[in-house]
Amino acid sequence: MADSARAAGARQGQGNKCQGLWPGEGAFFLKAAGRERVLLVVLDGLGDQALEALGGRTPLQVARTPQLDHLALLGGGGSYHPGRRGVAYFSDLAFFMAMGYFQGEFPGRGILGGYAAGLSVSPEEVYVLASLASLEESCPDGPVLVERGGDLDSEEWEEALEILSYPWHGSGLEITFHPLEVGIGILRLEGEVDPRITDSDPSHRGGRIYKVMPRNEGGDLASYTAGELNRYLDEVACRLKEAPFNARRIKEGKNPMNALLVQGAGKDRSLPFLKERWGFDGALVASEPFILGIGKKLGMTVIGVGEGSPKKELLVKFKEALPLLETYSLVVIHTRAPKLASRRHNPWEKVKVVEELDGAFFYLLEHLVPREERLLVVWGGSSTSTGGPYLYSGDPSPLLMVGPRVRRGPSLKFDEPSLAYGSIGFLRREELMVSILSHSRRAPLWGRHPVLQA
Repeated sequence: MADSARAAGARQGQGNKCQGLWPGEGAFFLKAAGRERVLLVVLDGLGDQALEALGGRTPLQVARTPQLDHLALLGGGGSYHPGRRGVAYFSDLAFFMAMGYFQGEFPGRGILGGYAAGLSVSPEEVYVLASLASLEESCPDGPVLVERGGDLDSEEWEEALEILSYPWHGSGLEITFHPLEVGIGILRLEGEVDPRITDSDPSHRGGRIYKVMPRNEGGDLASYTAGELNRYLDEVACRLKEAPFNARRIKEGKNPMNALLVQGAGKDRSLPFLKERWGFDGALVASEPFILGIGKKLGMTVIGVGEGSPKKELLVKFKEALPLLETYSLVVIHTRAPKLASRRHNPWEKVKVVEELDGAFFYLLEHLVPREERLLVVWGGSSTSTGGPYLYSGDPSPLLMVGPRVRRGPSLKFDEPSLAYGSIGFLRREELMVSILSHSRRAPLWGRHPVLQA
């Protein structure tokens, strides 16, 4: 009887002591009372390279950021790269890897776009990212990319959708276009199809355009899929060249949107949800379609918020996200405002955007930081190169953690070099998620978690 009473007492007290493992969550993590809830803020494209126009400094070094500087004094700084230092990553792939997944698990931008578009994604179909573009076709080595269709006004985009929205039937497949945002959509390929095909999109201005081809590991079905997709793209290009909105653009001195470029073909495949892999009940507040697609793919609760001025947009997202921390153990906020500024290759414009974003952080300083049971993580997403010619750089991106168990110092300012000397250090791959677990009293045991056995 005494043994039974002691056992019952032990069970009753488990909620107040660090003993046992999380039940029903893979039993990979130490159970701890009062684990901090985590807010991860991703300022995508924040990190940059030294720019001559800014006296050899980055936009973040030049910008006045009193709110972020104050946070730097309260926490520990560092830097993060999703893979191999020096290698540039698309922002959605970098975000995917920062959430604790591996590059080989990335489902592809086509699949992510399918989820973001609200499609019922089938593992039997192929999904491809498609972008309107302007090509210079008189180049001796073949057409090159001049610009993308993100600057189309609403009337032009509606006219383009009339051309793109009709279903195309090949001899054994059907292709349909589903819009994501201005100038961008997803092609769904149904029928006998193979995703092992190449991109026609060079991903940067001045890049040469190639026909879609089967990949080396692809077979006859991949060759067939590539051939039918090329037929579809050629037909779309012919229709675009005759479109009235392009005639108006030429008359106004603008580049015509005369092609549809594709990249990221893929079929859906299963992935462990964030809850299964890392134990977090996750919520995501974002605007960018591919980031929203990642959230859906990882089983997170996803809340889409419209874009606007950087400060107003981020403030709306903060106000949307903070109440979610009462329900979810991890809430992620994502903004691409710094990346969009980098894409315009104007360093001083990016400085202004950074300063606007900083202005929204007063809300966190007032409503989040004083609470001891919260961990704040600010990460700069995929580093960019405002000086061009490419959008992304291979540099690590700034990282800051503020919480009751984070070692403070010695960062005095929120910028790339200052944070790099901080107590968090340089993190790669899944180390960001593991560090978040550790600083929120969820430290995973080596050898007990499948990701951490190597």
